[in-house]
Amino acid sequence: MDAAVKQQILKQCYSKRFDEKYSRKHQYQDKATDVRNYVKLTPADIVDLLDTASAAARAPARRLLQLMQGRPWLPSATAHEGGTGDQRGVDNNLHITLKVGNTSFHLRCKEQPGLHVIQITG
Repeated sequence: MDAAVKQQILKQCYSKRFDEKYSRKHQYQDKATDVRNYVKLTPADIVDLLDTASAAARAPARRLLQLMQGRPWLPSATAHEGGTGDQRGVDNNLHITLKVGNTSFHLRCKEQPGLHVIQITG
């Protein structure tokens, strides 16, 4: 991704509200080490995750980045584990929820070999 485009996307983010809303307990923990360390996912980290989405999520990620370039957006839920399950069962993958304009998008992620987006639903 072009650096100017990335900056334009980041300018649309309500990062101050993001920083105030999320405390340490809500942040993604990398399992790559014996002791899980909290790593805060910044808006720039989320843009990078979308930019490097897996092959299956690449096209929706590009469309989402285009939306984020022209509309206000906010991570409404940083990386978190799936809920208690439904008729399909519990999803053990991590999820990130973004609000772009008036629409919410759900980023389904895998942790191996590192955190990466595998599916986007809106």
